Amino acid sequence: TDVTVWGNFNPGGSWPRVPMEKVGDRWRVTIGPVDPWFYYYRIMVNGVGFKDTSNPGTMTTETTWSPFLVPGEAARLVTDVPEGEGGNLEEFTFASSAAGGTQRTALVWTPPGYDPDRAQGYPVFFLQHGGGQSYTDWTDVGRARQILDNHHRDNNLADMVVVMANGNGVNFPNELRNFLRPAIQDAYNVSERPADYALAGLSLGAGHTFSTIMAFPQEFGYAGMFSGFGSVPASADPDLINESLRLFYVGTGDITDFTFNATMSLRNSLLNRGVNHEFHIGIGPHGWDTWQRNLIDFAPRLFSPWTKDDCKNSSWQDFPAGHGFLN
Repeated sequence: TDVTVWGNFNPGGSWPRVPMEKVGDRWRVTIGPVDPWFYYYRIMVNGVGFKDTSNPGTMTTETTWSPFLVPGEAARLVTDVPEGEGGNLEEFTFASSAAGGTQRTALVWTPPGYDPDRAQGYPVFFLQHGGGQSYTDWTDVGRARQILDNHHRDNNLADMVVVMANGNGVNFPNELRNFLRPAIQDAYNVSERPADYALAGLSLGAGHTFSTIMAFPQEFGYAGMFSGFGSVPASADPDLINESLRLFYVGTGDITDFTFNATMSLRNSLLNRGVNHEFHIGIGPHGWDTWQRNLIDFAPRLFSPWTKDDCKNSSWQDFPAGHGFLN
């Protein structure tokens, strides 16, 4: 009796529920035109979400959602690069702290031309998912592979190894420092210099990033929090954090992001404790529109000279054109 299409396809990042009309034995609706980008939707039947079974796209942890891409220049960074011009994405299994040392799986992206025998080890970027998600979500929904491939193809991304791991059910700082990072260092030609390590995540993953960076800032050169929150703990050493991090990036959606006020409180905590950071307010709610754009903006800044003194306590309004995703 009540059928709608719920998706993220409205301008400005809003999520409409568009009523469908019953015509004979079919429910129908026409939506659009839709601006170029990557979208996802589901069909709500009497308040219950269902996947569009005619859509072959899948999302591993979001089984009732269906994705689609509207091609165009504005969507280029979330669109597949030509065959053979992107990096390699593979599953990587490692011994985990979870459930008594069981094997866990991560996804690892290596750049085009990755050389396991290169004299200089590659920097590493750990990119974490949010609550209710897992290690596949950044590629299933977040289009991380396409974003990395396109940035690299544009000569806008340093050669790096990107690791997307399962952050569920573990003490994340312990998992990362004592299990995942050593396994990556054994399996890939990567640097062991702390300045060559970056850590970022969305929502829950932002919380994992925050707790890790606050406790072990000397082990990383870059940090990113997308729609995250927290308060600088009394035990944190702001001077050591500022000395260690070349870039501490904090991003959020707009007021429709349900964590927005908590992220603003995080910013105040960072300011009050003198923790240098860069702050970005985006457009849209607590969803992939925001986090994709965070990654688009954040990734090219890693392992590059444009950081540190250029971004102390800045906001996106202060940042030079071309270096903030809203500019």
